[in-house]
Order: sequence, then C-alpha cells, then structure tokens
Amino acid sequence: MKKLSAKLFVLVLAMSLMFSMTASASANVVAYGMTYSDTLTAGQTSAYFLSNAKTSGTSVKVTASTANAIQLHYYWTYNNTTLDLGTYVVNSTNYNGGAAYYSPGTLTTVVERVPGSTTPLPSVSYSITFN
Repeated sequence: MKKLSAKLFVLVLAMSLMFSMTASASANVVAYGMTYSDTLTAGQTSAYFLSNAKTSGTSVKVTASTANAIQLHYYWTYNNTTLDLGTYVVNSTNYNGGAAYYSPGTLTTVVERVPGSTTPLPSVSYSITFN
C-alpha cells in the first residue's frame, strides 16, 4: 500500500509540475461518487486523478455553465505506462462519458478551456462527478 501511495504521490507531483510550467493548474485526487466544482479562465486547467478506476466501467459526468467552452483530456496509467485516450469537447451543458479499462490503473482527467473560447467567455464554471 505504501508503494502505491508513493507512486500516486509522484504521479500527482509530476502532473502538477507539468501543468504549472505552461498554465495555472490545480490537481485533485478524487473518489467515486463525489462532485467537484471549479471555474476556469484563460490558461487555467484542472487535473483529476482517480486511482483504481473500475475495469467494469467508470462514468464521467460534467455539468458546465456553457457548451463548447471546456474540454476533457483523458490519460490512463497502469504498470508504469501512460496512454493518451484523447480529448473530448463538452458540447452541451450536460456531458456524460467514460469507459471500461482492461487493467486496474489511474484515470487522469484534465479539464481545460477550448482554444478560442476565452474571448467571448472569460470564465466557465463546471462540476465533474466520477461514478
């Protein structure tokens, strides 16, 4: 358990440093069933780390104050390997996504502004839930 905690801490620290070099970022270790809220302005990102994501399926629900202003970038980390699962634009005020994973690991969800959306919309509020 200590090894897993140490690896998770190193992952969170590395991701935080990566995002802080290019933009204002916040990193959050999250749990199933909890809702997290934030507001993003130009250049801000938020990262959510869900360790031991379900291999039977993890759903991600986002409620945004406006459509087409934020996007989710997913990463899957297992056995010291990180896969880039792609970017999805939250194209409505209610977004439901997610997937099942073939090996236990950590799901990292990075919430960022859609390029070009910051001029008409200086800030966008959202809430995100993992089930």
